[in-house]
Amino acid sequence: MINKKGYFEGRETKRLFYQYWLPDSNNIKAYIIALHGWGTHSDRMEVPAEFLTENGYAVYAFDIRGHWRNADNLGHIDSMDHVQKDIILFMDLVKKTSGDKKIFLMGHSFGALIALIFAVNHPALPGVLVSSPLLRLAVNLSFSKKLGKKIAGPISKISPTKTIDMVIEQNLLTSDLKILRKHISDDKKLDKISLRSAAEMERAMKWAMENASKLLCPILVMQAGKDKMVEKGTTKKFFEKIKNKDKTYREYDGFLHELWNEKGRAQVFRDMYIWLEKHIKKK
Repeated sequence: MINKKGYFEGRETKRLFYQYWLPDSNNIKAYIIALHGWGTHSDRMEVPAEFLTENGYAVYAFDIRGHWRNADNLGHIDSMDHVQKDIILFMDLVKKTSGDKKIFLMGHSFGALIALIFAVNHPALPGVLVSSPLLRLAVNLSFSKKLGKKIAGPISKISPTKTIDMVIEQNLLTSDLKILRKHISDDKKLDKISLRSAAEMERAMKWAMENASKLLCPILVMQAGKDKMVEKGTTKKFFEKIKNKDKTYREYDGFLHELWNEKGRAQVFRDMYIWLEKHIKKK
């Protein structure tokens, strides 16, 4: 697997860090843009990238605004619309290399929410793959109720960059001890979120649920069965609202939130591979 890094120009000419992973051979079947979860960064796409590149897929990812290398203010995103525009501009960059090969979109958790919104607005997308999408936070999370109270009032407009704690317990993400230790020692992850970001996240979740029926491109929805970060029932409701017949739902019993980093991820990757192979051939 070959890993390279660079920068591209996002919305409002913002310089954004990105990286990509390529198969060792030059025989690339298709390209995939991968979006990471809230509070993390593109490095966390390395594990699925290893599997995908071994099977002939190129994987491109960038740090979402407000995160690590692309943060003016850590944990702050002015607008989800800015991120949507970043994807369009990033896709333009990938197209310079991809030629006539298909470009798929995939995302995990917060990245999955972003990917779903993009897919609704871009029906010509050849396909979208989402893992444990953030459509509703699990109610038992310590910061869940706090976020709801903070963004309900006018303070998110008066002090948009003001941050509140949003500490994500890493042991809720994966049961793979090697990866868990790496997550815990990761000093680039976020433990805060701005009030504007929280309000934008809430707005995006609501919009996605209201517009699920308008999603027309092929979709693979993967949901952790033992998810303690997002409400898995809401994921199923979203899936059921999709009217497009080319849709697939997979739920993995006993799996924690980060399906691509779980101990049994080989099963998840196998399902992704089968789905991708089917859709690279579809016209």
